[in-house]
Parts: sequence; structure tokens; C-alpha cells
Amino acid sequence: MQNKSIMENYYQTCGFCLQRRISMLVSVAFLLTIAFSANAVLKEKSIYINEGYTHKTPQFDYLHMDRESGYFKVEESPKSRYMLFREGVDAYFQEAYTDAISLLRPLAKHGYTSAQFYIALMYDQGHGVIQNHSIAAKWYKKAAKLGHIDAQYNLGIAYASGQGVKSDVHKAIYWWKQAALSGSVDAQYNLGMVYTTGKGIKRDATMAIKWWTQAAAKGDSAALFNMGVVYVNGGQGIQQNLCEASRLWTLSAEEGFNRAKTALRMLKSMQSYQSSCWGVTAKK
Repeated sequence: MQNKSIMENYYQTCGFCLQRRISMLVSVAFLLTIAFSANAVLKEKSIYINEGYTHKTPQFDYLHMDRESGYFKVEESPKSRYMLFREGVDAYFQEAYTDAISLLRPLAKHGYTSAQFYIALMYDQGHGVIQNHSIAAKWYKKAAKLGHIDAQYNLGIAYASGQGVKSDVHKAIYWWKQAALSGSVDAQYNLGMVYTTGKGIKRDATMAIKWWTQAAAKGDSAALFNMGVVYVNGGQGIQQNLCEASRLWTLSAEEGFNRAKTALRMLKSMQSYQSSCWGVTAKK
């Protein structure tokens, strides 16, 4: 019962990092440039948004602490440390942030990556402590270097936004790649955006497709939509393919992505689509 309440608290409090809001409608002009297409998606789910960058709170996982028990010294009791971690994370989700800080900080100093991540998150959010992005980035980096996926993702956000560290898109890409290779859908999506917009690196639609394909395989409907935009436009090593765009937008629309529904209706009204793709996507 306790674990259930913890999970319910997680889904309630984690909403801030997972909500994706639409703020732009699909343009009536369909053959958009990739740059404009990326811009059209930016307001919804991008790394480069004016409102600031969202950070990630992980799903609560007691077993993760068990996997870290190897960090304990022989004379220490893994069980007692483990219970402290549980109490600290319980306190976090109950918004008792001062208690969470006092319980998790000693564990973070002992090298527990999950505890380090929560300490970083609270400094990032200003929960239980005075908000300090520099200290947050320090703790994210400690956990990221030890392989904590969410810390790697958030450290990438820090470098992309320049919060707590000097802005460096190459370091952002490095840490997102680490997280993406470990399965972070958000990191995979962000890498696709970086290669599409070409901010700080050479634009590469092929690489964008690569990372968005991985995100889409895990149910990211916005990644499906973006790939459709790339295939509508073509260029940068990608041949224009309206049939493939239709297929991708159909999948995105089926997952409830409204902009894909609008785009799909517009695409199917185009004469070039009707002459080349009529019945093709339906057979796939």
C-alpha cells in the first residue's frame, strides 16, 4: 500500500516534466523548410524553448538502491542506508523537502547516484534549499559520470540552457547521447531536434531520423510527427517521400497527436500525394 501511494505521488508530481503542450498550429503551406518545421515543433517539445527547460524526476524504484549497495563500506549496513534512502525519497514525494535533503545528502556524499540525483533536483527546483543551478549541475555531473540516466539527461539540459554551467551544445549532446544509448526517450528526441535545427552543430536530417526512430519505437508520437515533416521536405540526405510521411503521421495521429491529424488531412488533399501514394500507405 505504501508503494502504491508513492507511485501515485510520483505520477502527480512528475507531470511537470512530461507534459507537452501544443502552442502552434500546422501551417497551411505544406512544403515547409526544415528550419521552419523544427520551429513549429519547438514550442511543444523542444530543447530550445523560450519558457525554459524542463527537468526529469525518475520513477521511484526501490530496486535501484539495491543495485547501488556495492558502494557501501564493509562496516556499514546496506539495509540501514537503503531505508534512509527510502525515507528520503518518500519525504521528497510528500513535499517534505527539508527532511528529504537531510536524509539524502549523506547518501549522496557516499556516492549513491540516486541520492545525488535527488539532491541535484532539489537545488534545481529550489525545494528545501535556496535554488542554485551551479550546485545542481555539480550533483548532476557526479551522478551522470556514474551512469545515472536521468542525471545525464538533466546535465544535458543544463549545458543546452547554460543553467549552472557554461552553455555548451557539444557537452549537451554528449550527455544526451549517454542517456539516449541507455534508453532515454527524451534524450533521443532532443538529439533529433539538435540535428534538425543545427544549433551548434551541422544539420543532419539522417541523424535526426536515427534518434527520432528510436524515440518513436517507444511511443513518442511527436518524434513520429517530426519524421513525417522531414520526409515531406526532403533534403540533407533524405529523399522526399510523401507516402512515408503519410505513414508516419498516421501512426502519430493514432497515438493522439492532434497536429499529425491536421497535417495528414492537408497532405491527402495534395494532388502530388494523390497521384503517387493513393492506396500505398493503406497497404503497409
